[in-house]
Amino acid sequence: MGFLGSRWVGWALILSLALNLFLGAVVGMRYWREHQREAERATMGAMGRITAGLPESGRAKVRAVMEGRQSQIREHRREFRRARNEAMQTLAAEPFDKIKAEAAFVEARRRANAMSELMQSTMIEASAQLSAEERRAFRERLAERERRWSRRQER
Repeated sequence: MGFLGSRWVGWALILSLALNLFLGAVVGMRYWREHQREAERATMGAMGRITAGLPESGRAKVRAVMEGRQSQIREHRREFRRARNEAMQTLAAEPFDKIKAEAAFVEARRRANAMSELMQSTMIEASAQLSAEERRAFRERLAERERRWSRRQER
């Protein structure tokens, strides 16, 4: 029995090692994939993620429009963030000034609307450069992003 028992212990150790290696590989692959996605997101930028489903010719057209408006987009984003931060600061200010807080949030909302208008006009201008097939792909990509965003908001 000693011989038979030691044989089973050996096989159990080998099986345990194989299982641990397999689980380690699964966890490592998930980590690596997520790390790759994060790196991709960082290098592609928002418009790169939006245009990922387009053929290269469509991506180039959208990229050209975006590059033409890049300084405007940056400025609008900077102004919106500044206004939003100022509005948030008014909430913690002592003494609390309701009128000042309301005015700050009105300004933040105005900046957000201006940013939204700029992005919408940019999408319209970019879409005007695309073929019908490219516009369909662009619309599908935008709809997919909207669905993902909505699901995240529901959580």
